[in-house]
Amino acid sequence: MLSYLAATLPPDMSAEGRLLALQCALRSNTSGQVHLPAGLLRGMRLARDLAPWDELEDARWLHRLPHPTEQMEPRTAVQLLDATVLTQEPARHDRHQAADWALCVVSRPRLRALPAADRLTALVLTAHHSPGAGRTSMEAEHLTGTCGLDQNTLTAALDRLVAVNVLGAWTFEPVTEDVSWDSPRK
Repeated sequence: MLSYLAATLPPDMSAEGRLLALQCALRSNTSGQVHLPAGLLRGMRLARDLAPWDELEDARWLHRLPHPTEQMEPRTAVQLLDATVLTQEPARHDRHQAADWALCVVSRPRLRALPAADRLTALVLTAHHSPGAGRTSMEAEHLTGTCGLDQNTLTAALDRLVAVNVLGAWTFEPVTEDVSWDSPRK
């Protein structure tokens, strides 16, 4: 889903918008509607920030629905406008599990105080990490595109992830143009 969103969302979409789009895509029902509880948005540190919603609406990726008055728990309801996202595999139950997993990754204590771009980068690296492998690699162009970052911003994000021990170390391989990273030190 991360690769699909990288191809679908505008290249200048913020990390907050990308994280929100990921949750919406993974939590949508078969008709493309999403109901996100306020607690989930607080956990993502997006409860009061309307800018990511505006970005996604401006990109014609979703449309916010009016607030139903009879709801006990505050929720944000949206209609996804990207019909292709509804055809993405895996099945809805598996997508919900993936959404919960992604939320857990970006909400880890070491990441909470970091900017959204760093949290998104950590999510992308975690999703592409090979369990049991000491070092994982990914094309730098694919990584920057998935995270919506330029090379300099990515470099700074990777350095911050090393500083908070989310990554053990990282390198850029100029010959292959891959970014390689190690698991964090225990």
